[in-house]
Amino acid sequence: MRSEKGTLYSLVTKYYVFFAAAVLLLAFLVVKFTENAIEQANYTPNVKSFISNDQLIKNEKYDRLNIKKVLGEKSYFEVLDENAEVIYSSDGSVKNTYSPEELEFIPSDRWNSYYYLDTIMAEDGSIRGYALHKYATVNDREGELYTLSGVAILDSDKNVVYSDSGMDIDHLSEREFNILYGSDTDTYLQKYEYVTNNGESRTMLIHQDYSNTSLNDTFRRIYLTAIFSFLFVFAIFVIIFVFRTALAVRKPITMLQNAMDDLGEGNRDVAITYSGPKEFVQIMDSFNDMTSKLAEAEREKEGLEKERQKILADISHDLKTPITVIQGYSKAVADGLVPEEEQKKYLETINRKADNLSELINSFYEYSKLEHPEFSLYKRECDICEYFREYLANKYSELEIAGYEMEIDIPEEKITKSIDDAQLKRVFENIINNSVKSNPKGTKIFAAMKQSGENVIIYLGDDGVGVPEVIQDEIFKPFVVGEKARTSGKGTGLGLSIAKLIVEAHGGTIRLMDDSESGYSTIFEIIL
Repeated sequence: MRSEKGTLYSLVTKYYVFFAAAVLLLAFLVVKFTENAIEQANYTPNVKSFISNDQLIKNEKYDRLNIKKVLGEKSYFEVLDENAEVIYSSDGSVKNTYSPEELEFIPSDRWNSYYYLDTIMAEDGSIRGYALHKYATVNDREGELYTLSGVAILDSDKNVVYSDSGMDIDHLSEREFNILYGSDTDTYLQKYEYVTNNGESRTMLIHQDYSNTSLNDTFRRIYLTAIFSFLFVFAIFVIIFVFRTALAVRKPITMLQNAMDDLGEGNRDVAITYSGPKEFVQIMDSFNDMTSKLAEAEREKEGLEKERQKILADISHDLKTPITVIQGYSKAVADGLVPEEEQKKYLETINRKADNLSELINSFYEYSKLEHPEFSLYKRECDICEYFREYLANKYSELEIAGYEMEIDIPEEKITKSIDDAQLKRVFENIINNSVKSNPKGTKIFAAMKQSGENVIIYLGDDGVGVPEVIQDEIFKPFVVGEKARTSGKGTGLGLSIAKLIVEAHGGTIRLMDDSESGYSTIFEIIL
């Protein structure tokens, strides 16, 4: 079972694209965050971190408030009562006084009202006057809205020449003007109004350090925060990218390792089901094919072992029969147990059994020689039609004397093939001898040849009793013979095995044809 999901290259590329897109998005967000933070540091000083010490402030424990640490080295604060009198200053060297009108123009930490002073220039570049804008939170149908609530126009001496209902002032003092215009460049002034735990109204004026040094420290913190934030999230992205990539590679390798361990422990029924990159699917397929072939090889090995044992048993049987006869007859003659007129008959039997034994040993030798890895044919170019014709002509008289007929069909043409004529003759001899041994006199031996493309096809067989069905599928295996041949000693079961080895050494094939194909009971087809 397999399922391909692209290649490993496409998988890693996909992960890399996602990784790159995530890094780009992260970089964009960090840049936007940094820009906003710098803009806030430039234009909107934040005192919330300082006034968050609400309990200390309302308990009036001002000496425990460290404003320099929170808002900068030059920062300090003052506490005013309800009459605008300074009752506490964190910087004893500063002696400021304020009027209730001046406090009006100082922006609150809540930014519920804010004044903005704009210079009006004349055409000659001189200051013609000022425009004072008041922004405040107002209520309308949609709820609270921060908007422009009043406007006043001042001349160059800061006298009010026009004011709407939202701006009830006649003149700006120099102190009020400085508060609005921000002439004090080192600090930024904000107010925080609150009620103490004793129920008294207080106003805290916070002078935040707004010098270049303070801003540089703020910018440095912003940049360092942005850099470390980027590196931290980037490291997380790298870990995820590496983990995902490693998982895609490690998972199939682990599966393969476990399967190999199972295989090493002797479990041959091992198969891997994997879904993933094409390369790993192909590896798993190759592994599954390998295990399948190993299992098949094991089965073949078991079959070969059984066949080897059978061969040994057959060899023992085929050798034991003539040896037993030779031993028994020779001992009987030697011991004088055989009458003199019977001794010749016994000796002829011993001689015949010795010939059978010699033939059997020669067959074993030929079979083992053909199976040897160093065996080779001695081929030569010849007219195979003429070669086959000469062989059958020499065999004709022998078969006729033995009481067998022949039917021959060889084309009158020259077909050149490279063959080992001695070995190929052995093939013909073995097949024809089988026909003679297995069939009664009067059986017709059939021999034919034809050309089919580059191949030469030879047919050899007979119209005798045929091959028993039980051994047809195993007829080319060694020591496979009919029961009559086995008990009569007329066959070793190696003839067709030797024929098969010789034909295959020529690069050809040999098979037993079905009688419906040939019209004869036994026909062997040899293709060279």
